[in-house]
Amino acid sequence: MKNLLRQIAVATFLILAALPSHSQEKLVKVNGHNFNTYQKGFEKRKKNTPAIIFENGMGVGLGNWDLVIDQIAKFAPVFAYDRAGVEKSDKVYQMPTPKVVADNLKSILTTLNIAPPYILVGHSMGGVYIRGYAGFYPNDIAALVFIDPADFTETKQQWNSIFRAIGVPEQKIDEMLYDRLYTKSKVDSLNFGPWSEGEVLGDLRRTDFAAINDLPMPGVPIYFLVGGRFEVPPDRRSKDFDHERFFIVKSNQNMEHWRKVIDASGKGGALIYLPKSGHYIQRDEPKAVINALKFIIENI
Repeated sequence: MKNLLRQIAVATFLILAALPSHSQEKLVKVNGHNFNTYQKGFEKRKKNTPAIIFENGMGVGLGNWDLVIDQIAKFAPVFAYDRAGVEKSDKVYQMPTPKVVADNLKSILTTLNIAPPYILVGHSMGGVYIRGYAGFYPNDIAALVFIDPADFTETKQQWNSIFRAIGVPEQKIDEMLYDRLYTKSKVDSLNFGPWSEGEVLGDLRRTDFAAINDLPMPGVPIYFLVGGRFEVPPDRRSKDFDHERFFIVKSNQNMEHWRKVIDASGKGGALIYLPKSGHYIQRDEPKAVINALKFIIENI
């Protein structure tokens, strides 16, 4: 049976290799390292029309957009990639700070002749990274779309205020803050990409995201898509506080921060709350992401 399966696999590979390639996924070498990229719809792109650039969540590859990206490519050119050390991209032993990630993305887009303007779409940690890119390269940006992002406006004091609101004692709050931000983890060389992104997020949180907040915010439309479903399984919930209550208070606080980000841009936008969606909105409610981007493209 194993030999038969091997023969089928080889035959399939030979057939596919003989066919014209229509794959949109390829490796691009930048600064001596290969980055896995995906692009579609650029053959129809008109001059000065926006391209949609996706930035993944922490340690996640471009495949997490698979339910939306091809549908979006029907009305706008799309680009996604794996950051260094994630999925098919080369492992690079360098901390993926917002500056490093922004410069890598800029080099990749330049190498592929994907010119601005860009609509940057960032999920989770990708939201932090697109905020960084927008600060380093503000003239490239046509709009920003944050999909359930890590809160890049967060301060340690604000984080502690969530626990005070749900009745956690001060000593326990101090202990949890120390565990969250000041307990160093061992370097994970095997999974350096995902591990290092988590370390960078911790570093940013320790400084109240100073490296992000010191950057200018371009005057462009800003959109947030926010999931409202609590999805932490019972065996992973904290025994120190009401985890679901924490999620509700934190979500409300985040949305208040993000409304201020939209208002400060001076160019409008929207905050879209999706109560049935979890953190991966692009997988839980792909139509919401597709329709939001179609609206942005039509109205930008």
